[in-house]
Amino acid sequence: TCARASRRTGRVAGKQGRLQGRSMAGSRALAALVIALFVASAVDAGSATPAKADGAVTCGSVITLKGSRVGSTVACQEVAYGGQGSGQMACTGVTGVSDPNRYFTIRGVEGKECLQGEPIAKGAKVRLQNKVTGRWLHTHRVRSMLSGGQEVSCFGSETESDDSDVWKVTWSGGGKHWSTKDKVTLQHDVTGAYLAAMPGQYPNPLTGQKEIAGLRTKQSETLFEVAEGIYFPQRENKVPAGKKPTKPKVHSEL
Repeated sequence: TCARASRRTGRVAGKQGRLQGRSMAGSRALAALVIALFVASAVDAGSATPAKADGAVTCGSVITLKGSRVGSTVACQEVAYGGQGSGQMACTGVTGVSDPNRYFTIRGVEGKECLQGEPIAKGAKVRLQNKVTGRWLHTHRVRSMLSGGQEVSCFGSETESDDSDVWKVTWSGGGKHWSTKDKVTLQHDVTGAYLAAMPGQYPNPLTGQKEIAGLRTKQSETLFEVAEGIYFPQRENKVPAGKKPTKPKVHSEL
């Protein structure tokens, strides 16, 4: 994975916070418009519904994940980790609702189809694909630059995904299927790390954005809630919630 990542452009330098990147204002504005049109058309067509306080979170739904303690929302960025990092694209915590990179589509894992509208059971394994970049929420045993936890990145593409994109979703109490009212944890299937929204903030060009990292144990930072999104209800004629990678890959850097 790291070898493939070296082809990516952009760098986030070492822990001292030296960062390089480019402005994505125009691209983000276009992406925001595309997402808004997608949401509006899905709702108008009756194939999806906006987020509800107690609605079901289903396969194929487009969601945002907000850290319950810190309040930042997971997002993919067009700036790569440099220095001691992997060179893969950064995953950060953003605030407010102006960043379209915070939307992720829930996909199934290789060998277990996740049909659009299918409820997600407690303990199920899923992949989260960024709606704008097409990359997957990903982690590996690389030290994160701010907290010293495990680096979380956005990696791959529609046809490029490996086993380090897989997360197990669970929650305390509640029902047997994922609901928007649940505060969930996402545990990485390969390393066992828990996705965490951390308080540490990056310098320029990610000024004000917070770290998303992996932690070894469950903590208050590892609790997430679905802040907003668009959900597909169960339907009679189900269709796959996403294309499978052309060739599944096994992580080789561990």
